[in-house]
Amino acid sequence: DYFLLRPRRHEDIPEGIPLPGLEPLSAAVTHLPAGVLLQPTFTWSRIQPDGHLLMGLHPLLFGLVGAPSQIELLPNGEQVGKGAPLARIKKGNRTLTVRAPVAGRIVEVNHAVPGETDWRGPETGGWLYRLVPGRAGAIVTDWMAGEQAQEWTRRQYQRLREHLMTLAVGPEMVRTMADGGEVPAGILATLDDAAWTEFEHTFLGQ
Repeated sequence: DYFLLRPRRHEDIPEGIPLPGLEPLSAAVTHLPAGVLLQPTFTWSRIQPDGHLLMGLHPLLFGLVGAPSQIELLPNGEQVGKGAPLARIKKGNRTLTVRAPVAGRIVEVNHAVPGETDWRGPETGGWLYRLVPGRAGAIVTDWMAGEQAQEWTRRQYQRLREHLMTLAVGPEMVRTMADGGEVPAGILATLDDAAWTEFEHTFLGQ
């Protein structure tokens, strides 16, 4: 029943950024817009003409957590170090911490994320920060674009599948994923705190 729509109770949503409905996780693997650079931290960026970065989180993370959830952001003007916490995706009392791929200063926070959580447009897509990088000439050495970024995302999706199959997600779900079935959106919400900690350490750790 991971694939069935089920009625949900109306709940009070805490303050923050509400996330809209989600595409299948495979959409984040196959759809990669031009001009988007991926980082191993599961973040993405677009370099602007003035050298600033528009930065967001990889759609795979939103798909794994599921909707509704919230994003906890740093304030405007914050100086962030490379590898320091950049944003937290929250669902209930659980969080995933995403770390910064580069040091810099936040000069704009996009609190009005529109009806998508992806990277479709530099002004209308789901970017979260405008950031002035500390060393603009040295930030892209391990960042990925084009076919390299698509291949990285495909590898991470396969890693996710294999990782989830080692957890207690139920025998039916294990068989489904083993047979090549879709990793269901929101699957992390079905797992316990230890699984969230292990996922963060494995995929989002420094």
